[in-house]
Amino acid sequence: MLVYVLAVVVFGLDQLVKYIVRTTMAVNQMIPIWPHVLVLDYIQNPGAAWGMLGHARYFLILVALIVIGAVVYVQSKYRPKIGYQIGLGLVLGGALGNLMDRIVYGKVTDFIYFQIINFPVFNLADSAITIGVILILLLSLRSGQNRPNGPSQDTQ
Repeated sequence: MLVYVLAVVVFGLDQLVKYIVRTTMAVNQMIPIWPHVLVLDYIQNPGAAWGMLGHARYFLILVALIVIGAVVYVQSKYRPKIGYQIGLGLVLGGALGNLMDRIVYGKVTDFIYFQIINFPVFNLADSAITIGVILILLLSLRSGQNRPNGPSQDTQ
């Protein structure tokens, strides 16, 4: 249940902030939040991360649907522990947020730009997906440390 509640919260926040950006800023308008460090930079991204796969709208919709299906499957089949549920909820909410943009607008609304490191412009959905995947990977690596590696070689 936590997966779906978190996904709805992430989706709602993502769509609310994107709506505010779309209705109060012009495309390519930049508003410094912390000059030379953090800027609101409204762009419409037809591709994936870093503009890759530009204009591959239907492929990216398919990928999002596969990710959403995988999250729902893992949640229903395995009933993961809370940490994994948080990660899955972040991924699900982010995937739904960007999927909505692709279906409705044909492009994803991006607006967060770390100018200090010239990091590509992204959005809350992208952040949620990234944090969710990192959390799942860290939990998986941590749980793998508790497993034995097989028979000990010290018995010779």
